[in-house]
Amino acid sequence: MAKFMISYDLVKRKDYPKLWDELDRIGAHKALDSLYLLAINNTAVEVRDHLQAFIDDDDRLMVIEFTKKPTYNRALKGTNAWIDANF
Repeated sequence: MAKFMISYDLVKRKDYPKLWDELDRIGAHKALDSLYLLAINNTAVEVRDHLQAFIDDDDRLMVIEFTKKPTYNRALKGTNAWIDANF
């Protein structure tokens, strides 16, 4: 199973609930305010293409596949458990 970091910038019209609901539906974990972690059997391109349907044309989206266990400082609640369960 591949593991990804998903980050976004919603530019003019900030329709967060649409994107957040889909990230929740696919099992992503919110690690920072606009950064999610996801373990799924897809490629980064497939994840990006899927999530583009939930953002506007002027918004930014980045999907990065992890190759090693990430390190961080003061992430949101549950991040330690997500990383321990997936790496």
